[in-house]
Amino acid sequence: MTGPDRVRTDPDLAELAPLASVIAGALRDTPVRLGDAGLLPDLVGALTAAVAVYIGREVLPPGALDEARPPTVEWDVEVERRPGDWVTFSPGCPRAAALEWCANAEENTGWRARVVRRTAITTIEQPPADGQLDEHRST
Repeated sequence: MTGPDRVRTDPDLAELAPLASVIAGALRDTPVRLGDAGLLPDLVGALTAAVAVYIGREVLPPGALDEARPPTVEWDVEVERRPGDWVTFSPGCPRAAALEWCANAEENTGWRARVVRRTAITTIEQPPADGQLDEHRST
């Protein structure tokens, strides 16, 4: 272990400088007061998220997390105002609630209603290399 009077300058440690910067940024941006244990989960969460994003972006190969991260699923209720004119009435509700609302709408109001499943897949993209930023903006 390195003592406080000795600073490590190994070339291998230079590769950890970006990660140290990410951790320092999370520490700087997360409000913490010494002695306030109630803020500890906020700090742990901020550090965990910052390091996970760094690892996913800088260390893992592109697409490595895609299979491990399930898609998010939300359910919407849509009602038909006029023939063929479907409008989202209750976005982002749990499936059971959407099915119940849909059944009640048709039974009590006579409106045609349907339940729509929305799926979103999140991927992590590598940031553009130097000089490629303008190339990405034009597409």
